[in-house]
Amino acid sequence: MIQTAFEPETGISVITWDAPNSPVNIKNRAAIAAFVAAVAEAIGNASVKGVIITSAKRDFISGGDLDELRQAQTPAEAAALVGEIGRCLRRIETSGKPFVAALNGSAMGGGLEVALACHRRIAVDDPTLRLAFPEVTLGLIPGAGGTQRLPRLIGIARAMPLLMEGRPVDVHEALKIGLIDELVDRTAFMDAARRWIASAPEAVQPWDRKHYVLPGFHPQSPEGRNFFSAAWPALRRKTLVADAAPGAVLQVLHHGLERGIDAGLRIEATHFATVASSRSAKNKIRTQYYAANAARNLKARPKDVAKFEPVRAGVIGAGLMGNGIAYCLARAGVAVTLVDVSEERLGKARDQLHRNGLKAVERGALSQAKLDQLMSLVGTTTDVASLAGCDAVFEAVVEIESVKRDVISRAAAVLPANALIATNTSTLPISNLAGASSSPGNLIGMHFFAPVDRMPLLEVIRGPQTTDATLARALDVAKLMGKTPIIVRDGRGFFTSRVVASYTREALLLLSEGVPPQVVDNAALAAGMPIGPLAMADQTSLDLLYDILGSVAGPDRELDHHARSLEVLNRLSHRLGRPGRKASAGIYDYGSDGSRAVWSGLSAEYPAKKAGSDVQEIQRRLLHIQAIETIRAMEDGIIANASDADLGSVLGWAFPAHHGGVLSYVDGIGAGPFAKECEALAETCGDRFVPPSRLLAMAGSKERFHDL
Repeated sequence: MIQTAFEPETGISVITWDAPNSPVNIKNRAAIAAFVAAVAEAIGNASVKGVIITSAKRDFISGGDLDELRQAQTPAEAAALVGEIGRCLRRIETSGKPFVAALNGSAMGGGLEVALACHRRIAVDDPTLRLAFPEVTLGLIPGAGGTQRLPRLIGIARAMPLLMEGRPVDVHEALKIGLIDELVDRTAFMDAARRWIASAPEAVQPWDRKHYVLPGFHPQSPEGRNFFSAAWPALRRKTLVADAAPGAVLQVLHHGLERGIDAGLRIEATHFATVASSRSAKNKIRTQYYAANAARNLKARPKDVAKFEPVRAGVIGAGLMGNGIAYCLARAGVAVTLVDVSEERLGKARDQLHRNGLKAVERGALSQAKLDQLMSLVGTTTDVASLAGCDAVFEAVVEIESVKRDVISRAAAVLPANALIATNTSTLPISNLAGASSSPGNLIGMHFFAPVDRMPLLEVIRGPQTTDATLARALDVAKLMGKTPIIVRDGRGFFTSRVVASYTREALLLLSEGVPPQVVDNAALAAGMPIGPLAMADQTSLDLLYDILGSVAGPDRELDHHARSLEVLNRLSHRLGRPGRKASAGIYDYGSDGSRAVWSGLSAEYPAKKAGSDVQEIQRRLLHIQAIETIRAMEDGIIANASDADLGSVLGWAFPAHHGGVLSYVDGIGAGPFAKECEALAETCGDRFVPPSRLLAMAGSKERFHDL
């Protein structure tokens, strides 16, 4: 687990992390205990003149053990997990012996904390090496000094995005900002560490030196006060009180850096313990780590199917979605033939591909050489027959069944007998589209989310005729493209569109009852949704939304709640000529300067049915209906398990992540109390809130969707 080797000729002790039976080094209790013992031995041995800490794995150290952290139910239990390593890292800094972190690979979270406690950081010059504090994305904060050492090394302004957003940096940026001290070739980085120790450096951290000054600005300087005065309201606009981690990071930066390093470390430890034992952290870890990793590792891939590695793929439709699919395939090294009806559309598509690539280069997500290679892999044509010989074809044309059936039929006619055919549909039943192919078992739904190059979720829809081999191949392609797939069964709206439709429909019903749109949208924002549902409706366009909700409703569109929501869309978009933001007129009016105001004629169309608006009831209606529809989708066999449902809700339509997803939201309330709240809503709002039978059964047995 921890290997120690003493070099008598140099007086250097090399401490190597090497977790057994694991591809990565995790800071669990056993590893920490062994590391602490190795450090104590090196410090206490008079023959040791310096210490190198490195890794036998591909990467350095990945971070803390989330399995252990998930078991911590109280702040005291959480604090115990980092107390020993925190004290050890401080002993490293004050031992008087030089410690070097020899970074052979990426260092994340707790691994980067180990590196920061060393007196020097030397990294291999590898473009894939990343340094990051991703804790906040899991509802956590660093707990072994990360929030205190990082800003003391590079300054508050530079440290803020790394800690508040979990943003990774590559080695060249890390060298530029002072996060690492030296970049060397992989064959020489250990010798570089030895040379530095041999130079007999003074083994004192900058923050332990007399007259140390924080880089940039101090929290109590005029610049520092202005910085934090702006940071707090900005944080409140972006995150909820229930999502405690970002606020805790800001607290420890502000108050910890006002004091000396030891006081700052104590402040960090206190906040870490509180945040790590919170329900929000448990929810985020379960969904955004465990469920996401299981999906990315293709837990549900059919066995005994050979791995599928497409060499050439076709994409039919060069619009927003098709262009994004082509981009992701080419980025993965697959040659792409992009098909559309005109050279003009194809030319615009190539221009957009290049613009997207340039943005990725600016973000550091893509090198210029990789972009050049990507563009060289994309060919364009107006001839569907050019798809002959493709291993896979992705249909991404307009969401009209007859059009999709036509292109699927024409593509299937020229493709090899075993080629994968994927339709990017958000609502149309796969069973209807499969009939257009001469090989219906080869067809599968692959519902991408826009923008395709940035959104991780992929909803893989298995139709009644889809074979195991086709499902396996679709999942292999998902992994190749860097997507996080969830598998759902065929049905109107599948899973994500079905549930989002219920949410949008509820917002439209509130509007029809005379609730001001800004009240509905602000209630959703306060509940944690990223955008108000009515603002989103305008952005989607009300005429398109009319078709989408009607398609998802299918034969149920005559039911009262479907009919009323469709009536709102029809009246605004068709009868009143207000289709949404694209026309600067929808539920809201839009100015040329980007401003937005409620349309003055809306109250006459939909007068208030009661005085005032109960914001908490609005929030319950908007969130509860999503959970009810999800449970019904499970009863219908559309979605198989709660983990995939939660993952799909968080990644697909940004259900508030601090709840852990749409079914974790039910767990947070409790099945019994949730069912009672639904019954109360059913009495006042209608039968759509009647608790599903599965929920009632869970309420009776006190069952949960997830274990505590």
